[in-house]
Amino acid sequence: MSILTKLKQQYYTMLIALISTLIVLCAVLLISFLWERKKYLRMQRRLFRESRKLERTNHIAGAVLKNVHAFILLINNDFKVLKTNYYQKTGTKKGLEDKRVGDLLQCRNALSAEGGCGTHSFCGSCPIRTAIRQAFEQRRNFTDLEATLTMVTSDNATVECDAVISGSYFLLNDEENMVLTVHDVTRRKKAEKELMIAKEKAEKADISKSAFLANMSHEIRTPLNAITGFAEIMGSANTEEEKAQYQEIIKMNADLLMQLVNDILDMSKIEAGTLEFVYATADINQLLSDLQQLFQMRVNDAGGIIKIIAEPSRSSCLISTDRNRVAQVLSNFTSNAMKFTHEGTIRIGYEARDTELYFYVKDTGAGIPADKLPDVFGRFVKLNKDKKGAGLGLSISQTIVNKLNGQIGADSVEGEGSTFWFTIPYRTCGKPQ
Repeated sequence: MSILTKLKQQYYTMLIALISTLIVLCAVLLISFLWERKKYLRMQRRLFRESRKLERTNHIAGAVLKNVHAFILLINNDFKVLKTNYYQKTGTKKGLEDKRVGDLLQCRNALSAEGGCGTHSFCGSCPIRTAIRQAFEQRRNFTDLEATLTMVTSDNATVECDAVISGSYFLLNDEENMVLTVHDVTRRKKAEKELMIAKEKAEKADISKSAFLANMSHEIRTPLNAITGFAEIMGSANTEEEKAQYQEIIKMNADLLMQLVNDILDMSKIEAGTLEFVYATADINQLLSDLQQLFQMRVNDAGGIIKIIAEPSRSSCLISTDRNRVAQVLSNFTSNAMKFTHEGTIRIGYEARDTELYFYVKDTGAGIPADKLPDVFGRFVKLNKDKKGAGLGLSISQTIVNKLNGQIGADSVEGEGSTFWFTIPYRTCGKPQ
């Protein structure tokens, strides 16, 4: 065999070996490529699933932040707000720079300081900053820190609200962070105040009812005893004059008993919220004239020397109101004036103002001490225990005037007399019904 032939055989052998090696290498590379592709596709699917999970988590977190009834603030140890739902909840726009807690929550000190939150002289004593700083230093949480905050609404209006703040400390990528939750408890505080007021009213009502029963037991028994007692001895009267005197005493106590019963009925209607008002056209001048005649007759029958004077300020005054309730208030005022006026005058009148009528009953009686004047419209208040009555008339009058959308009051100088007054909305009408 020639050398050329041997060289050719070696060449073919090497070529075959090289081709085989290339084939094997290609196979290995192909297998590696397919394996890596499989891993890549598997990783891609896994990343897609994780991405969907993250997207879902972010969606849930966003929905929670949007609908939770609190402001959520993620802050760092420099008090900067990294993430919050404040803007979503208030409808305000977020600025380009991250704000600190005091700047975001509209702290007055932060807003008035040139450098914002943390730069005011009062920031060192701020309870919110103190609680957050101590929580970072001690790596702990805090809860239920009460504060009054100023919130900004979407129309740039500021609203003060009561809030409860809690903080939860944690590490994120070796960096200190804290989640603050700011709960607006304004409604709860308002409800608590209303409940407290209702509780106090209920307790006062319970005390008042006990006092009412005690007072009524005495007040009703007194005229009843007088009626039954004088009715028994009237038959043994020796003269017609003595009998007439007994009859007058019986009538006076019967009138007093009727007034007590009417007051009790009105008070029960007030408590039940069923006090009725019937609006119609009323002639105020005629009302004053009727009251003047009625009370002057009572004064004359009692042998008094008081002059009852009606003082209408207009020649005609027709308004739409509940005539009987207005008359009831004026009658209560006049009855009280008669109890404390032994001589002089009692004037019943009104003044027409721009939007209201001002009614008054002015007497020249004993007057009321200045320290007792604020309490005269309270229930069962009797400035003189010797005078007859249950102390309900003025309290009932106050309720009536309030229902008529008016105001009520009293002015007095001890030893000179008193003026009891009230106002009601004024609207002229046509002919009286």
